[in-house]
Amino acid sequence: MLKIFFIWIAAISIATISGATAMGAIAKAKSPELALSLSPQNGFAAQAMVSNVTMIAVIEKQGSFPDSIDPAWSAMAVQAFQSEAVSPDAIAVIALSRTGYVRRKLMEKAFELSRRRKTVIGWLIADSGNRDELTNLLNYYDTLLRSSSSANSVVMPAMASALADHSAIAPLASLLSKKPPWAFRFWRQVSSTPQATRNAVQLRQRLYRPGELTDDYSDPSLIGALVRGEQYREANELHSLLSNGSSSSSLIKNGSFSYEPKYPPLDWQLFSTGEYGAVATDGSLQISAIANSGGLFARQLVRFPSAVLQIDTKFASEIPEDANLELRISCAETIAIAPVPVRLPLTDQSEHKQISNESSGCSYFWFDIVGRASEKGDGFDTVLESVSLHPK
Repeated sequence: MLKIFFIWIAAISIATISGATAMGAIAKAKSPELALSLSPQNGFAAQAMVSNVTMIAVIEKQGSFPDSIDPAWSAMAVQAFQSEAVSPDAIAVIALSRTGYVRRKLMEKAFELSRRRKTVIGWLIADSGNRDELTNLLNYYDTLLRSSSSANSVVMPAMASALADHSAIAPLASLLSKKPPWAFRFWRQVSSTPQATRNAVQLRQRLYRPGELTDDYSDPSLIGALVRGEQYREANELHSLLSNGSSSSSLIKNGSFSYEPKYPPLDWQLFSTGEYGAVATDGSLQISAIANSGGLFARQLVRFPSAVLQIDTKFASEIPEDANLELRISCAETIAIAPVPVRLPLTDQSEHKQISNESSGCSYFWFDIVGRASEKGDGFDTVLESVSLHPK
């Protein structure tokens, strides 16, 4: 059984919004009751009348469509249909005066006539949710998003939440493979929906094509969300897919700073303020700080094997005496007994240090470059050419 009750609730909310829109239209437009009193009778006025009173009934039922329709409304809908046979609202009201299979088929016929009628699409969304038909539900959401800009605030959270269910991956992949105009908004919403991020990686893997344009995606945001949720394995899988792997044997990604980081903190996350900061440029990391300032310059989330590891660093020149630079390595996982963070001062132009992760119980670590300029000096500028991490 699909766990989409929350989606059904969202669909009903759309119907409520649609009803409010209809009420506003009643207040602004010419009265359809007046048009109905004229001869020859205006079929479109009749359909507007029955549609409006139906949507008012939806509001009164707090978003639910009525189980039955006043016979007078049904009669007016029949009149409208007889006057204008291509009247989707009239067919929708006639549908609501029926039950079961007949009601559904009439609604589907009304949908074929017009995909912009919120009365019709709201009912079809609610019906699909009630019957656990996730593929149909998502297709109706797609239609609504393409035809109504006001639906975005309700539909996007519902679609992103649907991805919490593994069964939503396949139909969403089919829908997103068609490059809908709302794709980027969807991925942004997924990144702020924690229960959906794990399945989002599988969805992204299905959609990935080598050399693809990434305008429809929000990959850095998704990787950031995975890291915040400590879904480190999934974040690494996605990064490996998007970066086509790495030819370097170092556990540190882009340790030579040869390209601009795209997916922090799986590659370098750089920090900068008005007083201190780091910039990756020209194949190196430029680190600067004014007097009595400093902090975290750069960090990367790194998976450590259970082994003795060697860290190599190389600066372009001697490190200024008042730079007070160091590497800080700390466990990124929430575990019962976390290993004590390691602090390794950087004092020489080239250094080779060793640490052991043979019995820490932690696999993912923050690899940080931190530092501070002394209070009495003029600050410092230095250039880190490379940093690497290898099992010894």
